[in-house]
Amino acid sequence: MDCRLLITFAGLCVALVTLSGVCWAADGDLSVTRVDPLDRIFPDRPPTPASFTGPLSVPRGGDVAFQFGVTYPQDADCEVAVTELVREGNQSLAASVTVYEVIAVPVEANNNGGSRTSVSAVPKDSWLKEFIRKAPFEVAEALRPAQSVRLSTGRTHALAVDVKVAADAQPGIYAGALVLKAGADTAAAPFSLRVHQTLAPVHPALQSTHWFFPEPWNLTNGEAPEWWSERHWELIENSGRMMRSFGQDSILTPLIDYEEPLIQITLAADGTYRFDYTRFDRWVELFLRLGFRSFAGHHVSMMPSKWIYGGVSYVDEQTGEKHVLTERGNADPTWLAFIPVFYDSLYAHLEEKGWTKLYMQHQLDEPRDDDLYLKLAALARKHMPGVRTIDAINSRPATFSQLVDIQVFALTILAKQGKLADERRANGQAVWLYHCCSPYPPYPNRHLDERLSDSRLYPWLAYLLKAEGYLYWGGNVYRGADPYKSSIGPVPSGSQDPGHPPGDNWMYYPGPDGLVGSLRMLAFRDGILDHSLLARLAQIDRATADTVMQGIARDIRDYEKHPEAYHRARQQLLTALDAANAGG
Repeated sequence: MDCRLLITFAGLCVALVTLSGVCWAADGDLSVTRVDPLDRIFPDRPPTPASFTGPLSVPRGGDVAFQFGVTYPQDADCEVAVTELVREGNQSLAASVTVYEVIAVPVEANNNGGSRTSVSAVPKDSWLKEFIRKAPFEVAEALRPAQSVRLSTGRTHALAVDVKVAADAQPGIYAGALVLKAGADTAAAPFSLRVHQTLAPVHPALQSTHWFFPEPWNLTNGEAPEWWSERHWELIENSGRMMRSFGQDSILTPLIDYEEPLIQITLAADGTYRFDYTRFDRWVELFLRLGFRSFAGHHVSMMPSKWIYGGVSYVDEQTGEKHVLTERGNADPTWLAFIPVFYDSLYAHLEEKGWTKLYMQHQLDEPRDDDLYLKLAALARKHMPGVRTIDAINSRPATFSQLVDIQVFALTILAKQGKLADERRANGQAVWLYHCCSPYPPYPNRHLDERLSDSRLYPWLAYLLKAEGYLYWGGNVYRGADPYKSSIGPVPSGSQDPGHPPGDNWMYYPGPDGLVGSLRMLAFRDGILDHSLLARLAQIDRATADTVMQGIARDIRDYEKHPEAYHRARQQLLTALDAANAGG
């Protein structure tokens, strides 16, 4: 292959010749290095060149990302652009391309466990050897769309190029380059992708959710708007669109929680409660429009929490005054008596709107009290018949299994409870997978001091363990922390000393107009696509699918860590699917 690329850039004409995707051009001291998208870039270290330099495979309609490290011996503004992506014969690729500056965030402490991580706690050596680096350090992580970046002397800056291939793109190998200009200096680094005949699914085979918390101050690093103002709805929509672009199709939905609830409660003159679903309907319709497929109502046992949500309040219709119904959840008699009233109203509204099958109800997160959970399950089944319940179950999974429709197993629990999971599937009950602070090394996790390949791995583990869905608790749980200035996850009290492992509380970062993504989410998005391709291949050729699966993970402790394994597995999946489709 010999593609000649020509780009006019800020008044300069830069010519590149790519031969089998290998090319580099520079004029001056500006340096750009292609880094694997599953490797980390540290501002205080030179970038590590990608060991896999061949084209990255992608289906039509799919996404593929590339990463680059940039250095310059002086402070300067640097313009960035991407050449047209072309294949042999100079045919252009039908695609949209976004360039991101990958913002470095601090990792002030290594993972020492949930509620045990702090700058003064050093993990044991067996954990440290599994981490990408000993803290403290900075690491490129948050994604910000950019047409220019500010370079600093002595620092390595990170850029990512994200390519969304059109569904009607022509298969073939396409080459392009990231081109930079700082002062009078220019530099360029090539990259290439192989577009396969196979078409990416519109909806992933694996359902997924990263819990979304809609407090206005959790959605922007600018001025927080008023609750449910038009600006607030704009931030919610932009954040939802961002989450959907990373494969998420289920959304945690507030109900009557918060001091300004999504569903407003009024006490009528006759002593009955009325519920206003105006905001709730707007929420559901918004996320449906964005492509979400299911809605999970917030945990009914947790909504009255005073110190998190301000309790559950109502407005007296006669006086216009606001009163607190209760600040205590769980087994509080007042709350248990109110739940049926709310459920009856909610169920009637869901039925009227035709949303019953789209809706799920959380009851109690990681329950330990089986008597309370039995009561909550009975209320849901009686007052919302046919509505699925869903909860993360960690303690005594067999005890609680019969009381929940979608049981979300922790990674290590699901690996041990294969028989229980199979029994549930035989009974038509769903099995999902989750993790949070745990599991700890040598098991994989998705913290900032752990490999990016672990984020890509989790959808593969979902396939290995036959989970239909994936749940992660911390999409944007900042709890007052600035994720650009610290990474230890605040516990509910707000403490970061100690707190949760670095980055455990968030996978997204607040931007000026809503949440923005991260390299961890880019890697997870690629894993979601891998999972869909794997599931599709298994329907056609289970033996080949299993062989590819075994090349990535044999069990939850025996899995691939090197990025190249994932790139080759993607190519194997798509090559096999292309052949199967060609054969009819």
